[in-house]
Amino acid sequence: MRSISIPVIACAAMLLAASPALASPASPLAFQTVVESDGPRDPDLILADEPLVRIGVIDGDLEYIFGNVTGAVRLDDGSVVVVDEQSYNVRRYDSSGRHMWTSGRHGEGPGEYGGLRLLRGCPGAAITVFDWHLDRITQLDQDGEVTDTRPLISEGVSPYSLPACTPDGDLVFTPWPDFDRTVAPGEHHRWQMELRLARDGGHVGLRSGIAGAERTRSRGGEAPRTWGRTMVFAVAPTGVWYGSGDDYELEHVDWTGRVTGIARWAGPDLTVTREHLDRYLDSRLARYEDPADRRRFERRWPDIRDALPEQFPAYEALVTLPDGSMWVTTYGSRSPEQELHLLDADGVWIRRATMPAGSTVLDAGPDWVVLGQRGELDVPMVAVHRLVERGGE
Repeated sequence: MRSISIPVIACAAMLLAASPALASPASPLAFQTVVESDGPRDPDLILADEPLVRIGVIDGDLEYIFGNVTGAVRLDDGSVVVVDEQSYNVRRYDSSGRHMWTSGRHGEGPGEYGGLRLLRGCPGAAITVFDWHLDRITQLDQDGEVTDTRPLISEGVSPYSLPACTPDGDLVFTPWPDFDRTVAPGEHHRWQMELRLARDGGHVGLRSGIAGAERTRSRGGEAPRTWGRTMVFAVAPTGVWYGSGDDYELEHVDWTGRVTGIARWAGPDLTVTREHLDRYLDSRLARYEDPADRRRFERRWPDIRDALPEQFPAYEALVTLPDGSMWVTTYGSRSPEQELHLLDADGVWIRRATMPAGSTVLDAGPDWVVLGQRGELDVPMVAVHRLVERGGE
């Protein structure tokens, strides 16, 4: 691991202030710390043989049946909160997996939702729900009762992706970008994103011009590019870590808009190989039961293959911990097994953990993870696993 400090001019600090009270002078010259890690400092981790708790059944009580799990967090007492977007429920289970309560239903009133995601680490609330359909934040207490509702539309906030809470209870988000109308059908392009801070009824820019989601234009609109890169970010006590997924690098911006740190580390090879292409082709062909449909796809395959990127994104999600360290989830389509890389608060690569194929990391701590998984008959399940050093419990 190497660490150096270099002076840089902080740019885009406090851009587009929403009110005079939020405006501030341009950021001064700052010192930027660059940390480079050739490998993890400590031994690798894997999942313990058996989960601490597994929640979800094929048949039985409705409280344990999930349709579309879109988030889960583990609370300090070991209980787990799960949101299911099919039922529009927020459900809490104790540390043994026993159902405690269910809150929420479809609608637009208090305690009702049109879309469900969970925010982590928000002060002043046991549970914080983000409704991406209504652009609204709802806070719940330990018993699932609504304690506060915050309509973001009144603040001029319309997040493109999942927002994040700051330690002071403010909100960091990326607004919807401007669409490039000049892109022709069949072409790929990349959005330019901005990090913004919502505070006191207004919002300010922390960073702009960040390479965001890769998109493919079609005649009917546009969609995320297959294996395309995208911007990810997560809030730490000292600011925001963010990255574009182009390589194993993240930047840290403080609350004044200065880039104060860069973390670089040596993750898995990102090159798209013949093995990756063959595995992708097999997975696509497996979707077709009609032989004629399979043959039609096989005829289209050369054009589809040529449109795929030559490299995978480096990562797809960040999960920060209270001490400022963070888990970085590597890109899942690159390999049947997915890696988690733990960086400390300064960006030093500390640990590497391996997740089983088909798992989705929903929440994580220093020595545990909450995974979304698929059980028998493809039934959604949520499991909490301890992380142990490879070769021992």
